[in-house]
Amino acid sequence: MISTTPKLFSALTLGGKKGPVQLQHRVVMAPLTRLRTGEQGVPTDLVAEYYAQRATPGGLLIAEATNISPSARGYFGAPGLFTTEQVEGWKKVTRAVHAKGGKIFVQLWHTGRVSHPLNQPGGILPVSSSAVGLDDVRTSSVTREGRVKYVTPRALETHEIPGIVADYKRAAENAIAAGFDGVELHGANGYLLEQFLCDGVNRRTDSYGGSVENRARLMLEALNAVLSSLDSSQVAIRLSPFGVTFGCTDSTPKNTYGYVINQLNALNLAYLHIVEPRGYHFRGPLVPENGTTPFCRSLYKGVLMTSSGFDRATGVEITKNGLADCVAYGRPFISNPDFVHRLKTDAPWNDWDRKTYYVPANGPLSLGYTDYPTLDMKASLCTHFSDHNGILMLNLVPPQWRDPMQWGFFCAASFVRGISCFMRYAGVFCVFFGMTLIFVIGGVFMHAIIPIMADTTLQASLQKELFY
Repeated sequence: MISTTPKLFSALTLGGKKGPVQLQHRVVMAPLTRLRTGEQGVPTDLVAEYYAQRATPGGLLIAEATNISPSARGYFGAPGLFTTEQVEGWKKVTRAVHAKGGKIFVQLWHTGRVSHPLNQPGGILPVSSSAVGLDDVRTSSVTREGRVKYVTPRALETHEIPGIVADYKRAAENAIAAGFDGVELHGANGYLLEQFLCDGVNRRTDSYGGSVENRARLMLEALNAVLSSLDSSQVAIRLSPFGVTFGCTDSTPKNTYGYVINQLNALNLAYLHIVEPRGYHFRGPLVPENGTTPFCRSLYKGVLMTSSGFDRATGVEITKNGLADCVAYGRPFISNPDFVHRLKTDAPWNDWDRKTYYVPANGPLSLGYTDYPTLDMKASLCTHFSDHNGILMLNLVPPQWRDPMQWGFFCAASFVRGISCFMRYAGVFCVFFGMTLIFVIGGVFMHAIIPIMADTTLQASLQKELFY
Protein backbone atom coordinates (compact mmCIF):
# COMPACT_ATOMS: atom_id res chain seq x y z
CA MET A 1 0.00 0.00 0.00
CA ILE A 2 1.36 3.39 -1.01
CA SER A 3 1.64 5.85 1.87
CA THR A 4 -0.08 9.20 1.45
CA THR A 5 1.92 10.78 4.30
CA PRO A 6 4.33 13.40 2.93
CA LYS A 7 8.00 12.45 3.15
CA LEU A 8 8.52 15.48 5.41
CA PHE A 9 6.81 13.50 8.19
CA SER A 10 8.65 10.23 7.61
CA ALA A 11 11.62 8.76 9.50
CA LEU A 12 15.21 9.77 8.75
CA THR A 13 18.59 8.42 9.82
CA LEU A 14 21.25 11.12 10.12
CA GLY A 15 24.82 10.54 8.97
CA GLY A 16 27.77 9.29 10.99
CA LYS A 17 29.94 6.27 11.62
CA LYS A 18 28.66 4.97 14.96
CA GLY A 19 25.06 4.97 16.11
CA PRO A 20 23.66 7.74 13.89
CA VAL A 21 20.69 9.65 15.26
CA GLN A 22 17.29 8.24 14.30
CA LEU A 23 14.51 10.76 13.66
CA GLN A 24 10.79 10.03 13.39
CA HIS A 25 10.15 13.03 11.15
CA ARG A 26 12.11 15.59 9.13
CA VAL A 27 10.80 18.84 10.67
CA VAL A 28 13.71 20.40 12.54
CA MET A 29 13.74 23.39 14.86
CA ALA A 30 16.41 25.78 13.56
CA PRO A 31 18.85 27.46 15.97
CA LEU A 32 17.20 30.68 17.16
CA THR A 33 19.01 33.36 19.16
CA ARG A 34 16.71 34.47 22.00
CA LEU A 35 19.12 36.19 24.47
CA ARG A 36 17.47 34.93 27.67
CA THR A 37 20.57 33.83 29.67
CA GLY A 38 21.90 37.12 31.04
CA GLU A 39 25.46 38.23 31.77
CA GLN A 40 26.78 34.77 32.64
CA GLY A 41 25.20 32.91 29.71
CA VAL A 42 23.72 30.20 31.94
CA PRO A 43 20.49 28.51 30.74
CA THR A 44 17.71 28.57 33.33
CA ASP A 45 14.56 26.58 34.07
CA LEU A 46 12.71 28.95 31.73
CA VAL A 47 15.05 28.01 28.87
CA ALA A 48 14.47 24.33 29.62
CA GLU A 49 10.71 24.90 29.52
CA TYR A 50 11.00 26.69 26.17
CA TYR A 51 12.82 23.81 24.49
CA ALA A 52 10.70 21.12 26.15
CA GLN A 53 7.54 22.81 24.81
CA ARG A 54 8.87 22.35 21.28
CA ALA A 55 10.22 18.81 21.62
CA THR A 56 8.53 15.83 19.96
CA PRO A 57 9.34 12.11 20.02
CA GLY A 58 12.11 11.53 17.50
CA GLY A 59 12.18 15.20 16.52
CA LEU A 60 15.39 17.22 16.27
CA LEU A 61 15.87 20.61 17.91
CA ILE A 62 19.01 22.66 17.29
CA ALA A 63 19.67 24.81 20.33
CA GLU A 64 20.52 28.45 19.78
CA ALA A 65 23.97 29.74 18.82
CA THR A 66 26.17 29.24 21.89
CA ASN A 67 29.50 30.92 22.61
CA ILE A 68 32.56 28.67 22.68
CA SER A 69 34.62 31.07 24.81
CA PRO A 70 34.39 34.49 26.54
CA SER A 71 35.93 36.20 23.50
CA ALA A 72 33.46 34.50 21.14
CA ARG A 73 30.55 36.53 22.53
CA GLY A 74 28.90 39.10 20.29
CA TYR A 75 25.47 39.43 21.92
CA PHE A 76 24.65 40.15 25.54
CA GLY A 77 22.35 37.46 26.90
CA ALA A 78 23.51 34.65 24.62
CA PRO A 79 24.44 31.34 26.30
CA GLY A 80 27.86 29.73 26.50
CA LEU A 81 29.51 26.33 26.82
CA PHE A 82 32.81 27.22 28.47
CA THR A 83 32.03 27.23 32.21
CA THR A 84 30.85 24.58 34.64
CA GLU A 85 27.76 26.65 35.45
CA GLN A 86 26.80 26.83 31.78
CA VAL A 87 27.19 23.08 31.36
CA GLU A 88 24.99 22.48 34.40
CA GLY A 89 22.39 24.90 33.02
CA TRP A 90 22.30 23.10 29.68
CA LYS A 91 21.78 19.78 31.48
CA LYS A 92 18.35 21.07 32.51
CA VAL A 93 17.54 21.68 28.85
CA THR A 94 18.74 18.35 27.48
CA ARG A 95 17.00 16.38 30.23
CA ALA A 96 13.73 18.19 29.54
CA VAL A 97 13.96 17.53 25.80
CA HIS A 98 14.94 13.88 26.24
CA ALA A 99 12.05 13.40 28.67
CA LYS A 100 9.74 14.28 25.75
CA GLY A 101 11.54 11.77 23.51
CA GLY A 102 13.28 14.49 21.49
CA LYS A 103 16.81 14.86 20.15
CA ILE A 104 18.85 18.04 20.54
CA PHE A 105 22.05 19.39 19.00
CA VAL A 106 23.62 22.72 19.98
CA GLN A 107 25.14 25.29 17.64
CA LEU A 108 28.74 26.26 18.48
CA TRP A 109 29.44 29.94 17.81
CA HIS A 110 32.25 32.44 17.55
CA THR A 111 30.92 35.80 16.38
CA GLY A 112 34.30 37.24 15.40
CA ARG A 113 33.98 40.86 14.31
CA VAL A 114 30.20 40.88 14.93
CA SER A 115 30.84 42.04 18.48
CA HIS A 116 31.93 45.02 20.57
CA PRO A 117 34.44 45.63 23.39
CA LEU A 118 31.49 45.79 25.83
CA ASN A 119 30.89 42.10 25.07
CA GLN A 120 34.56 41.14 25.28
CA PRO A 121 36.57 40.16 28.38
CA GLY A 122 38.45 43.18 29.68
CA GLY A 123 36.93 45.41 27.00
CA ILE A 124 39.36 44.22 24.32
CA LEU A 125 38.70 44.51 20.59
CA PRO A 126 36.82 41.66 18.93
CA VAL A 127 38.83 39.56 16.48
CA SER A 128 38.42 38.51 12.86
CA SER A 129 40.40 37.19 9.92
CA SER A 130 41.39 40.76 9.05
CA ALA A 131 40.94 44.26 10.44
CA VAL A 132 37.90 44.92 8.25
CA GLY A 133 34.98 46.63 9.96
CA LEU A 134 31.21 46.56 9.54
CA ASP A 135 30.80 50.25 8.71
CA ASP A 136 28.42 49.63 5.80
CA VAL A 137 26.10 47.33 7.74
CA ARG A 138 22.92 48.88 9.15
CA THR A 139 22.88 46.93 12.38
CA SER A 140 24.41 47.30 15.83
CA SER A 141 25.84 45.19 18.62
CA VAL A 142 23.61 44.10 21.52
CA THR A 143 25.42 44.90 24.79
CA ARG A 144 24.49 45.27 28.46
CA GLU A 145 24.32 49.04 27.81
CA GLY A 146 22.00 48.67 24.83
CA ARG A 147 22.73 48.72 21.12
CA VAL A 148 26.01 50.29 20.03
CA LYS A 149 27.82 50.60 16.71
CA TYR A 150 30.28 47.93 15.74
CA VAL A 151 34.01 48.66 15.86
CA THR A 152 36.86 47.68 13.57
CA PRO A 153 38.14 44.30 14.78
CA ARG A 154 41.69 43.16 15.35
CA ALA A 155 43.13 40.58 12.95
CA LEU A 156 44.02 37.33 14.70
CA GLU A 157 47.72 36.56 14.81
CA THR A 158 48.64 33.26 13.21
CA HIS A 159 49.85 31.85 16.53
CA GLU A 160 46.46 32.62 18.13
CA ILE A 161 44.42 30.50 15.73
CA PRO A 162 45.20 27.10 17.34
CA GLY A 163 43.63 28.52 20.51
CA ILE A 164 40.39 29.20 18.62
CA VAL A 165 40.43 25.63 17.30
CA ALA A 166 40.95 24.33 20.84
CA ASP A 167 37.97 26.40 22.02
CA TYR A 168 35.72 24.64 19.50
CA LYS A 169 36.94 21.25 20.67
CA ARG A 170 36.46 22.10 24.36
CA ALA A 171 32.96 23.49 23.77
CA ALA A 172 31.99 20.34 21.84
CA GLU A 173 33.21 18.15 24.69
CA ASN A 174 31.25 20.31 27.13
CA ALA A 175 28.16 19.91 24.95
CA ILE A 176 28.31 16.13 25.17
CA ALA A 177 28.92 16.40 28.93
CA ALA A 178 25.78 18.56 29.11
CA GLY A 179 23.74 15.81 27.45
CA PHE A 180 23.45 17.08 23.88
CA ASP A 181 23.08 14.49 21.13
CA GLY A 182 25.50 16.43 18.95
CA VAL A 183 26.89 19.80 17.90
CA GLU A 184 26.50 22.01 14.85
CA LEU A 185 29.39 24.36 14.04
CA HIS A 186 28.13 27.78 12.98
CA GLY A 187 29.94 28.42 9.72
CA ALA A 188 27.27 30.72 8.32
CA ASN A 189 25.73 34.20 8.48
CA GLY A 190 28.88 36.30 8.60
CA TYR A 191 30.44 35.00 11.82
CA LEU A 192 34.07 34.04 12.43
CA LEU A 193 34.37 30.87 10.35
CA GLU A 194 32.75 32.60 7.39
CA GLN A 195 34.89 35.71 7.97
CA PHE A 196 37.89 33.49 7.25
CA LEU A 197 36.22 31.65 4.37
CA CYS A 198 35.03 34.64 2.32
CA ASP A 199 37.53 36.78 0.40
CA GLY A 200 35.43 39.91 0.90
CA VAL A 201 36.62 39.97 4.52
CA ASN A 202 39.73 37.78 4.59
CA ARG A 203 42.74 39.84 3.44
CA ARG A 204 45.36 37.64 5.09
CA THR A 205 48.66 36.70 3.45
CA ASP A 206 49.57 33.76 5.72
CA SER A 207 48.42 30.13 5.55
CA TYR A 208 44.87 31.22 6.46
CA GLY A 209 44.40 33.65 3.58
CA GLY A 210 44.60 33.89 -0.19
CA SER A 211 43.57 30.61 -1.83
CA VAL A 212 40.27 28.91 -1.04
CA GLU A 213 42.23 26.07 0.55
CA ASN A 214 43.82 28.54 2.97
CA ARG A 215 40.62 30.46 3.68
CA ALA A 216 38.76 27.24 4.49
CA ARG A 217 41.57 26.03 6.74
CA LEU A 218 40.18 27.34 10.05
CA MET A 219 36.73 25.88 9.39
CA LEU A 220 38.13 22.46 8.55
CA GLU A 221 40.63 22.52 11.42
CA ALA A 222 37.82 23.31 13.86
CA LEU A 223 35.71 20.48 12.43
CA ASN A 224 38.54 17.97 12.62
CA ALA A 225 39.39 19.02 16.17
CA VAL A 226 35.79 18.39 17.21
CA LEU A 227 35.82 15.07 15.34
CA SER A 228 38.89 14.02 17.31
CA SER A 229 36.69 13.96 20.43
CA LEU A 230 33.22 13.20 19.04
CA ASP A 231 31.92 10.63 16.57
CA SER A 232 30.94 12.02 13.18
CA SER A 233 27.31 11.12 13.99
CA GLN A 234 27.50 13.84 16.67
CA VAL A 235 28.92 16.58 14.43
CA ALA A 236 27.31 18.84 11.81
CA ILE A 237 27.95 22.25 10.28
CA ARG A 238 25.85 25.13 9.01
CA LEU A 239 26.80 27.14 5.90
CA SER A 240 25.18 30.05 4.07
CA PRO A 241 26.45 29.93 0.47
CA PHE A 242 25.69 33.06 -1.54
CA GLY A 243 24.57 34.96 1.57
CA VAL A 244 26.02 38.35 2.44
CA THR A 245 24.98 38.64 6.08
CA PHE A 246 26.97 41.26 8.03
CA GLY A 247 28.73 42.25 4.81
CA CYS A 248 30.47 38.88 4.49
CA THR A 249 30.84 38.47 0.73
CA ASP A 250 32.79 36.23 -1.60
CA SER A 251 33.75 36.94 -5.20
CA THR A 252 33.40 33.32 -6.38
CA PRO A 253 30.95 31.58 -4.02
CA LYS A 254 30.41 28.55 -6.27
CA ASN A 255 34.12 27.84 -6.25
CA THR A 256 34.50 28.56 -2.53
CA TYR A 257 31.56 26.50 -1.32
CA GLY A 258 32.15 23.81 -3.92
CA TYR A 259 35.57 23.24 -2.38
CA VAL A 260 34.23 23.22 1.18
CA ILE A 261 31.36 20.83 0.43
CA ASN A 262 33.67 18.40 -1.35
CA GLN A 263 35.88 18.39 1.76
CA LEU A 264 32.83 17.73 3.95
CA ASN A 265 31.91 14.67 1.90
CA ALA A 266 34.93 12.86 3.33
CA LEU A 267 33.87 13.49 6.95
CA ASN A 268 30.52 11.59 7.02
CA LEU A 269 28.89 14.21 9.26
CA ALA A 270 25.46 13.93 10.85
CA TYR A 271 24.23 16.52 8.36
CA LEU A 272 25.10 19.64 6.39
CA HIS A 273 22.74 22.51 7.23
CA ILE A 274 22.43 25.26 4.64
CA VAL A 275 20.64 28.61 4.74
CA GLU A 276 18.69 29.89 1.76
CA PRO A 277 19.59 33.61 1.45
CA ARG A 278 16.68 36.02 1.79
CA GLY A 279 16.09 39.72 2.33
CA TYR A 280 18.43 42.69 2.70
CA HIS A 281 21.98 41.75 3.84
CA PHE A 282 21.18 38.11 3.13
CA ARG A 283 20.64 37.63 -0.59
CA GLY A 284 23.82 38.22 -2.57
CA PRO A 285 23.96 39.11 -6.28
CA LEU A 286 25.43 35.72 -7.26
CA VAL A 287 22.64 33.50 -5.90
CA PRO A 288 21.53 30.86 -8.41
CA GLU A 289 18.07 31.51 -9.79
CA ASN A 290 16.68 28.34 -8.21
CA GLY A 291 18.32 29.02 -4.84
CA THR A 292 21.09 27.47 -2.79
CA THR A 293 19.63 24.04 -2.04
CA PRO A 294 19.88 22.54 -5.56
CA PHE A 295 23.50 23.72 -5.82
CA CYS A 296 24.43 22.05 -2.53
CA ARG A 297 22.44 18.89 -3.31
CA SER A 298 24.40 18.45 -6.54
CA LEU A 299 27.63 18.33 -4.52
CA TYR A 300 26.85 16.90 -1.09
CA LYS A 301 26.49 13.14 -0.69
CA GLY A 302 25.28 13.06 2.93
CA VAL A 303 22.18 14.21 4.81
CA LEU A 304 21.28 17.71 3.64
CA MET A 305 19.18 20.06 5.78
CA THR A 306 17.84 23.28 4.31
CA SER A 307 16.28 26.28 6.04
CA SER A 308 14.94 29.84 5.80
CA GLY A 309 11.52 30.90 4.62
CA PHE A 310 9.89 27.48 4.17
CA ASP A 311 6.19 26.83 4.78
CA ARG A 312 4.30 23.53 4.69
CA ALA A 313 3.94 23.35 0.92
CA THR A 314 7.56 24.17 0.13
CA GLY A 315 8.83 21.90 2.91
CA VAL A 316 6.76 19.00 1.60
CA GLU A 317 7.88 19.66 -1.97
CA ILE A 318 11.64 20.00 -1.35
CA THR A 319 11.78 16.74 0.62
CA LYS A 320 9.51 14.96 -1.86
CA ASN A 321 11.78 15.79 -4.80
CA GLY A 322 14.91 14.84 -2.85
CA LEU A 323 16.62 18.22 -2.95
CA ALA A 324 16.76 18.18 0.86
CA ASP A 325 16.47 15.38 3.40
CA CYS A 326 14.98 17.56 6.13
CA VAL A 327 13.84 21.15 6.66
CA ALA A 328 14.68 23.44 9.57
CA TYR A 329 12.01 25.99 10.50
CA GLY A 330 12.77 29.05 12.60
CA ARG A 331 10.19 31.74 13.34
CA PRO A 332 7.19 29.36 13.21
CA PHE A 333 8.72 27.44 16.11
CA ILE A 334 8.95 30.68 18.12
CA SER A 335 5.20 31.25 18.15
CA ASN A 336 3.98 27.66 17.83
CA PRO A 337 5.28 25.32 20.53
CA ASP A 338 3.28 22.53 18.86
CA PHE A 339 4.55 23.45 15.40
CA VAL A 340 5.23 19.89 14.25
CA HIS A 341 1.63 18.90 14.96
CA ARG A 342 0.28 22.04 13.27
CA LEU A 343 2.42 21.36 10.21
CA LYS A 344 1.39 17.71 9.98
CA THR A 345 -2.34 18.49 10.31
CA ASP A 346 -2.09 21.64 8.18
CA ALA A 347 -3.51 23.71 11.04
CA PRO A 348 -3.14 27.52 11.18
CA TRP A 349 -0.06 29.04 12.83
CA ASN A 350 0.07 31.62 15.60
CA ASP A 351 1.62 34.89 14.45
CA TRP A 352 5.01 35.71 15.95
CA ASP A 353 5.77 38.99 17.70
CA ARG A 354 9.06 40.50 16.49
CA LYS A 355 9.29 42.75 19.56
CA THR A 356 9.85 39.70 21.77
CA TYR A 357 12.28 37.74 19.59
CA TYR A 358 15.01 38.82 21.98
CA VAL A 359 14.68 40.20 25.51
CA PRO A 360 11.35 42.10 25.64
CA ALA A 361 11.61 45.82 26.41
CA ASN A 362 8.88 45.50 29.02
CA GLY A 363 7.60 42.45 30.81
CA PRO A 364 9.04 39.14 32.00
CA LEU A 365 11.53 37.02 30.04
CA SER A 366 8.69 34.56 29.40
CA LEU A 367 6.88 37.14 27.25
CA GLY A 368 6.89 35.92 23.66
CA TYR A 369 8.98 32.94 24.80
CA THR A 370 6.99 30.31 26.69
CA ASP A 371 3.51 31.88 26.59
CA TYR A 372 2.36 31.08 23.04
CA PRO A 373 -0.76 28.83 22.94
CA THR A 374 -1.03 25.36 21.46
CA LEU A 375 -4.01 24.02 19.53
CA ASP A 376 -5.05 22.11 22.64
CA MET A 377 -5.17 25.39 24.55
CA LYS A 378 -7.42 26.87 21.87
CA ALA A 379 -9.71 23.86 22.19
CA SER A 380 -9.70 24.38 25.95
CA LEU A 381 -10.76 27.98 25.36
CA CYS A 382 -13.81 26.77 23.44
CA THR A 383 -14.77 24.62 26.43
CA HIS A 384 -14.09 27.37 28.96
CA PHE A 385 -16.07 29.87 26.92
CA SER A 386 -19.15 27.64 26.90
CA ASP A 387 -18.80 26.34 30.47
CA HIS A 388 -17.78 29.48 32.33
CA ASN A 389 -20.09 32.22 31.06
CA GLY A 390 -17.69 33.54 28.48
CA ILE A 391 -14.63 33.93 30.72
CA LEU A 392 -11.71 34.21 28.30
CA MET A 393 -8.19 32.94 28.83
CA LEU A 394 -6.08 36.06 28.47
CA ASN A 395 -2.99 34.30 27.16
CA LEU A 396 -4.83 33.41 23.97
CA VAL A 397 -5.33 36.95 22.75
CA PRO A 398 -2.56 38.65 20.72
CA PRO A 399 0.64 39.73 22.51
CA GLN A 400 -0.40 43.35 22.89
CA TRP A 401 -3.44 42.20 24.93
CA ARG A 402 -1.77 39.47 27.00
CA ASP A 403 -1.01 41.58 30.07
CA PRO A 404 -4.01 41.21 32.46
CA MET A 405 -3.22 44.57 34.07
CA GLN A 406 -3.24 46.28 30.67
CA TRP A 407 -6.55 44.57 29.85
CA GLY A 408 -7.99 45.62 33.20
CA PHE A 409 -6.95 49.24 32.70
CA PHE A 410 -8.56 49.22 29.28
CA CYS A 411 -11.88 47.90 30.61
CA ALA A 412 -11.82 50.28 33.59
CA ALA A 413 -11.11 53.24 31.33
CA SER A 414 -13.98 52.24 29.08
CA PHE A 415 -16.34 52.04 32.07
CA VAL A 416 -15.22 55.45 33.38
CA ARG A 417 -15.69 56.92 29.92
CA GLY A 418 -19.25 55.63 29.85
CA ILE A 419 -20.08 57.07 33.30
CA SER A 420 -18.52 60.40 32.36
CA CYS A 421 -20.62 60.59 29.25
CA PHE A 422 -23.74 59.84 31.28
CA MET A 423 -23.01 62.56 33.84
CA ARG A 424 -22.07 65.25 31.34
CA TYR A 425 -24.31 64.41 28.45
CA ALA A 426 -27.29 62.54 29.82
CA GLY A 427 -29.19 63.29 26.64
CA VAL A 428 -26.77 61.33 24.50
CA PHE A 429 -25.84 58.72 27.10
CA CYS A 430 -27.13 55.81 25.07
CA VAL A 431 -24.96 56.69 22.10
CA PHE A 432 -21.66 56.95 23.99
CA PHE A 433 -22.31 54.05 26.35
CA GLY A 434 -23.43 51.92 23.45
CA MET A 435 -20.27 52.75 21.52
CA THR A 436 -18.17 51.81 24.54
CA LEU A 437 -19.89 48.45 24.88
CA ILE A 438 -19.53 47.79 21.18
CA PHE A 439 -15.81 48.60 21.37
CA VAL A 440 -15.16 46.31 24.34
CA ILE A 441 -17.28 43.42 23.11
CA GLY A 442 -16.04 43.89 19.56
CA GLY A 443 -12.43 43.81 20.73
CA VAL A 444 -13.00 40.53 22.55
CA PHE A 445 -14.81 39.12 19.54
CA MET A 446 -12.18 40.20 16.99
CA HIS A 447 -9.11 39.18 19.02
CA ALA A 448 -10.26 35.94 20.62
CA ILE A 449 -13.46 34.49 19.17
CA ILE A 450 -13.12 35.05 15.42
CA PRO A 451 -9.69 33.32 15.19
CA ILE A 452 -11.29 30.27 16.81
CA MET A 453 -14.34 30.38 14.55
CA ALA A 454 -12.08 30.85 11.53
CA ASP A 455 -9.94 27.91 12.54
CA THR A 456 -11.89 25.53 10.30
CA THR A 457 -9.34 22.74 10.72
CA LEU A 458 -9.26 22.86 14.52
CA GLN A 459 -12.08 20.48 15.33
CA ALA A 460 -11.11 18.12 12.53
CA SER A 461 -7.49 18.01 13.64
CA LEU A 462 -8.49 17.29 17.22
CA GLN A 463 -10.29 14.17 16.03
CA LYS A 464 -7.11 12.82 14.44
CA GLU A 465 -4.40 10.91 16.24
CA LEU A 466 -1.84 13.35 17.60
CA PHE A 467 1.51 13.25 15.89
CA TYR A 468 3.35 13.22 19.20
